[in-house]
Amino acid sequence: MRIARLLIISLTLFSLQAQAQWVSSSTQRAGKWETNVGLYLTGSESSGGLNESSVDIDSGYGLAFGVGYNFTQNLALRFDGAWSRADYDAVLDTEDNGLVEINHRLSAFNGQFNGVWNILDGAFTPYVQAGIGWTFLDSNVTDGPPSTGCWWDPWWGYVCSNFYSTYSETNFSWNVGAGLRYEFGRGMFVRGGWEQTNIDGGSGADPSFDAFRAELGWLF
Repeated sequence: MRIARLLIISLTLFSLQAQAQWVSSSTQRAGKWETNVGLYLTGSESSGGLNESSVDIDSGYGLAFGVGYNFTQNLALRFDGAWSRADYDAVLDTEDNGLVEINHRLSAFNGQFNGVWNILDGAFTPYVQAGIGWTFLDSNVTDGPPSTGCWWDPWWGYVCSNFYSTYSETNFSWNVGAGLRYEFGRGMFVRGGWEQTNIDGGSGADPSFDAFRAELGWLF
């Protein structure tokens, strides 16, 4: 996909321009925890399902975050999460009305436990990763009439509001990825990379999403 190709080109150029001292400079991440937060950009995706149903998802954006532990200079175990939103067009095969078209905005949460291999021992290193987890997708389309809840508010008095249930599901997913990482002073680091998440839809549609992370992190 386009975002994956652009990222591969960017990573290649960045690697060629990296200074020699980045590779040779010392760092100590073995035995340390780390956490990070940053930007999450998703690529577009199309997937077909049963009985002519389909979904076309535009590129989107969101927030990435993670926490991990470095067993050695090279090997780490991480939990990487991301929340994102993207517009989509869908064709649904309904029981009462046949094929129905929907244009809406998708909300997604992706959580993955990843094994990470930092290829070099120094402050600057490429990395590769693979892992498993789950992906929650919310169509933001209501699946029935609202339910009403009421409570006492100290400012506004007795308040009632409607709450809507939406079509959503949580599926098993797995991912692979690669990127670059650089550690600098005061235990801080930056990392940027591409990943592909594959979702087990369980209904004939098994979409995969390309995404790019750009993150700032801290060792402790």
